[in-house]
Amino acid sequence: MSILYKALQQAEMENAGAPALGSGTPFNPALFEVAQDENSWQDHVPAVTPVANAENRIVTITDRDSLGGEKFRVLRARLRHLQDHGNLKKVVITSGAAAEGKTTVAANLAISLACHTSQKVLLLEGDLRHPALASKLGIGDLPGLREWFESQESLTKFIYRIEGYQLWFLPAGQPAEDALRILQSDRFLEAMNRLSGCFDWIVIDAPPLQPLADIHLLVKESDGVLLVIRDGVTEKEKLAKGLEGLDGAKLVGVVRNDAPSAGQSSYQKYYAAQAQEGGSNHRGNKQESRRNPGALS
Repeated sequence: MSILYKALQQAEMENAGAPALGSGTPFNPALFEVAQDENSWQDHVPAVTPVANAENRIVTITDRDSLGGEKFRVLRARLRHLQDHGNLKKVVITSGAAAEGKTTVAANLAISLACHTSQKVLLLEGDLRHPALASKLGIGDLPGLREWFESQESLTKFIYRIEGYQLWFLPAGQPAEDALRILQSDRFLEAMNRLSGCFDWIVIDAPPLQPLADIHLLVKESDGVLLVIRDGVTEKEKLAKGLEGLDGAKLVGVVRNDAPSAGQSSYQKYYAAQAQEGGSNHRGNKQESRRNPGALS
């Protein structure tokens, strides 16, 4: 029996079966199916394969060598630097209002963090009223947080592994009109604490700052916030009003979406030159190896 399970049993005995606030059902401490290795469940959840296309703008899959893909690698490097020098694990992605690209940024960032690494990343869909991540990833409708909250099932039954990456996905499920009741419940808060111990990163696609209160509950449980703004869409007045209620201490950065791509041509020229130089070097190396039979080609 794992240490986690023993702790949950002890908590259940101490609470004498007290109901969770706002859940409407008795709190079930068995949030995770645990074995000798507390995180072994991660290898046994269903795997799903993302089907990304250019329209969905998941450049970390469809066009990794593009300028967009490079920008997400830079963002990944900066966040890892912050993690190395502080307590940064649960990152909320939000925006001033709808249609500013926060879901696209959340998906790309999670995939980038999960590439070429041993770190385990969870992409959590916290926008329960307007879920869009599953569609963005091309994996169809999946039961998620809403269905888990309405049942007594283990949370692990609603988490999926994204094939080919160190990435797991906890979808919102069907749209939930009572999102606030879910997010402020003891059951959800306990789940967040447990998930934090299972992953190196938790990327949360949260609702916009306006007009709902849902975002503030997620920010409260996070370590940092990334704010997405879109050129030509973000309204300064709405953004300022939304920022009034945001914990400024947790704002780790701003992502400017659809900014003028002045660097695109320079980026393409640089890599074209690198490719040409690489080809010249490759040909030179072949000639050198012909002159030197002991050289490795």
